[in-house]
Amino acid sequence: MRKLLFESAVLISSFVIVFLWQKTEASAFTVPFLGLLITVYLIVSARKKGKGFLTLGGGNLGIFILTTLILLLIFSTESINSPLFFLLYFLGFGIAFVFEPVTTFVFVIGAVLLFFPDAAKADATNNLLKLGSLLLISPLAYFFGKEYQKGEQQDEKIEEMKERTEEAAGIISEDIEEVLEDEKENLKQKDMEKLNEVLEETEDLRAESADKV
Repeated sequence: MRKLLFESAVLISSFVIVFLWQKTEASAFTVPFLGLLITVYLIVSARKKGKGFLTLGGGNLGIFILTTLILLLIFSTESINSPLFFLLYFLGFGIAFVFEPVTTFVFVIGAVLLFFPDAAKADATNNLLKLGSLLLISPLAYFFGKEYQKGEQQDEKIEEMKERTEEAAGIISEDIEEVLEDEKENLKQKDMEKLNEVLEETEDLRAESADKV
């Protein structure tokens, strides 16, 4: 719950900043501010060695910057009539994949509230359809985000199991080697053979785990 609240706060703060930016004299500096945001976002992504760009910056800061950046781009290019408005659809899906999936509803509601005043000014029917389409994609984004994160969790569990298996095999192998070294004079030939078989099995298990990782 704490994570959900924090991620929601990140999105809401982005909407609030954009709203205040557009309502004050700061809007005259939108273009240089966009340049700054792009630079910072690229730096954040570079720190993730390329993976950050694919995961919306690789964290809360990246998503905050990207959300603010896209919203300002849309406002600076005719607001709801902007040719870049479609980016909101992709951003909604991206947020569902990176944040808690339910936060996509926070994003969509925030976007609708932010653009609603402009939607009612001219060509209201067409503009309201655009906002309505945002609301319609939110359940779909939530569903895909949920499924994606389930797959991520399963992959993490499998990875943990592989690591534990390799670690356990390593411990068993070391223990058997120690027994063979210290007790080889007291062990019967039959026992030696069994221990060697177990040792071979553990080595094979370690090799299989290493190959899968």
